[in-house]
Amino acid sequence: MQRHPENTHRCYEDLCTVPTTRQPRRVFPLKGKPYKGVWEYEVTKGDRVFYVPDQEKFKVVVYYAGKHPNPAPTP
Repeated sequence: MQRHPENTHRCYEDLCTVPTTRQPRRVFPLKGKPYKGVWEYEVTKGDRVFYVPDQEKFKVVVYYAGKHPNPAPTP
């Protein structure tokens, strides 16, 4: 948050209000069986947030936030 406060704030607002709204090359669901229900949010070119939205409970579970890992972490 200290390095990129505007981007981080936008990520927080999006996850609180529209966590499953796609944004080209910024917010999207991951593909593949181990990533069922997992979404990725590109905060900056090198920083990512991986999360699982729960539509019924109106909450988002963030399971990774930090430098872009390769491959993506599984929940």
